[in-house]
Amino acid sequence: MQNVSRRALLAGFTAMASSRAFGSEEPQFPTRPINIIVPATAGGGADINARRVGELLRQVWGQPVIIDNRAGAAGSIAASYVSRAEKDGYIVGMASDSSVLINPLVMPDVTYTLESFELISTLYMGAMALAVSNNFPAKTVADFVTEVKHRGSLPCAMFGTVSSPRLAAETLMAEADIKLSPVPYRGETEAVRDVVAGIVPSFFGTTANLFEQHRGGTLRVLAVSSAERMPILPDVPTFAEAGLKNVNYRWFHGLMLPAGTPASLVDRYSKTLQPIITSEQFKKGINPDVTPVYMTPPEFKQFAFAARERAIKIIRDRDLKVK
Repeated sequence: MQNVSRRALLAGFTAMASSRAFGSEEPQFPTRPINIIVPATAGGGADINARRVGELLRQVWGQPVIIDNRAGAAGSIAASYVSRAEKDGYIVGMASDSSVLINPLVMPDVTYTLESFELISTLYMGAMALAVSNNFPAKTVADFVTEVKHRGSLPCAMFGTVSSPRLAAETLMAEADIKLSPVPYRGETEAVRDVVAGIVPSFFGTTANLFEQHRGGTLRVLAVSSAERMPILPDVPTFAEAGLKNVNYRWFHGLMLPAGTPASLVDRYSKTLQPIITSEQFKKGINPDVTPVYMTPPEFKQFAFAARERAIKIIRDRDLKVK
């Protein structure tokens, strides 16, 4: 009996050591629903794209992915919530250049910084565009610049007060030596609607609400800020083609976790997202004006910190402040 007990005891220790070596004592992640915090209202581009990511994550992980819309303050409400969340991987935020790069630089009430997050990967990138109402005389960027210089300044509808569209617009103003008077809107849908109605003569922002209007002839898109022409707007030149080589701004949405989340969870998200973001399923399920882009966490971090430095320079050089 003594020998049997000894053998049983040794077997138990061996099983425990094996269990620890392979991590079977740790529960598999995820074991319950995940929440994606989206800094926008339901039905918009960010919401639609987040739901696509959530559905594909659900298929891989077998757990529900809940979209939690927390719009307001140019994305700061959502980002602030994520920065304070538990570091267990079950609260993941949608990061945008406005929310994590720009807002901490210009909004005094924002309590987080870029360092408050573990950046997982970009999901996709998009371009900015300059558009005008049909009753505005310019047909090209050169015409637009000439007309604005003749008038002295021109009202321009755009999202937010100091946002990614505003920074890109400031780059355009500096490059073309023109003055646009920003007319801030809480959403781009309303801004585009007023340009179509002729209430505001021009618009600078993302292309999400423009391509159907451009195709339908209810407004004109004059140029886009991407490096190459966009497949969805093949007749629209880039700003570089129009002679403004430095107007090459691209915005992004990605996923992030609160700073201090274990590296193993960040890595698990990263490795799971890579085949999702690079898949045709993802590309076909998101807005047609954006391009899927996967980055590793170190690549995303390097990209975001470089983008923040560019934003700091524009904000400083153009003396931008939230009003």
